[in-house]
Amino acid sequence: MSKNTVKRPLTHQRRTRGSRLRLPVMVALLVWFLSGRPLDGRRHSDCTFWTAGTRRVGRPSYLITFRWWALAAGWQRLGLRLTAVAVLSMAVVGVVAR
Repeated sequence: MSKNTVKRPLTHQRRTRGSRLRLPVMVALLVWFLSGRPLDGRRHSDCTFWTAGTRRVGRPSYLITFRWWALAAGWQRLGLRLTAVAVLSMAVVGVVAR
């Protein structure tokens, strides 16, 4: 009996499965980024897109260092993210244009 007892088709399927899941994960991250949701996919507070949160959900509040960010409304997080992307892209374009 050979040392490798795992069937070849099973290992091949495991290797190809990881490459197939990259596109949906990237789309989900882009949607979360553009909607102002946390990028780890978990809920950290009771906030919605339009209203700020009043309490943390899940872990105790002393474990989080970014308290304002966890309780901010989705539109506030979206505004800061898009502002950061705009500033970064203008800096890159400014460096390239010179």
